[in-house]
Amino acid sequence: MKVLFFAGKGGVGKSTSSALFALKLAKSGHKVLLDSIDPAHNLGDIFQTSFGPQPKALLPNLQVMETDLEIWVKKYLKQTEAEFKSVYKYQEAFNLQKYFRTLKYSPGLEEYAVLLALTDAVETYRDQDVLIFDTPPTALTLKFLALPQVSLLWLKELIRFRRTILDKKQIITRIKAGRAGAEVEKDSIMAKIEDMVVHYDKFNTLLQHPGLTRVFVVLNPDPLALAETDLICRELANLGIPVPFLVVNKYQGQEKVIRRLESRYPDSRLLTIPCREDAVTGIETLEELALPCGVEDI
Repeated sequence: MKVLFFAGKGGVGKSTSSALFALKLAKSGHKVLLDSIDPAHNLGDIFQTSFGPQPKALLPNLQVMETDLEIWVKKYLKQTEAEFKSVYKYQEAFNLQKYFRTLKYSPGLEEYAVLLALTDAVETYRDQDVLIFDTPPTALTLKFLALPQVSLLWLKELIRFRRTILDKKQIITRIKAGRAGAEVEKDSIMAKIEDMVVHYDKFNTLLQHPGLTRVFVVLNPDPLALAETDLICRELANLGIPVPFLVVNKYQGQEKVIRRLESRYPDSRLLTIPCREDAVTGIETLEELALPCGVEDI
């Protein structure tokens, strides 16, 4: 299964581009799931039908869904509370229950919810040939793409710190037991941290895999979109995530823009979608547009 992300500044046409690619890939015989993880959810307007958190079949090979991030925030909060209670069985004595009510306001919760939704989609819909994500605007997209690496750095430090605690705990346990070979109880906190490392490392490897994951950065030929494209490509490069495609949407023959992009991003292929006077809505209108590259190139 290939995973495609359509990223870019708000309003440049990420949803239209992702819908076009999804439709053309499905028409060519690939099983495609198109998933909007943008809270704005424009796919319903483009396809002129309503979508929800479960895939809806539009064509024999094309399913579309719109992820509800609020559902994933609630799942995360419920999971966190359950895990906290299992590890700290004495938590009721400290009256910590009230803090779970404020956890939903924690910084980073939205991007973590996006990451949970992504990993669930990748695991659940492995029967698809192509999984396409229509992403949120730049700030949130970069944060959730960076989250696996940031979390791995933090978790590895936690492991180092936890091992220091456990080493001291083992010394005390053996002294109390009166023998050097006393068995030390398996640490549930360390086990949970190690499980999280495996989880994040697996998804981070997927993001950085050039054969499985493709990022399409969508832009318009205007200064603001070009500046934000530079930011996105720079941050993705820092994360080790390649950008094989730049999609210039609403293109009207701006050769100067093309030359600038070719010079700045020689390793990225430039694709252009021509500007249309009418709105790109409905399957018939999308079918009129030509895919700006061969299906075999994706």
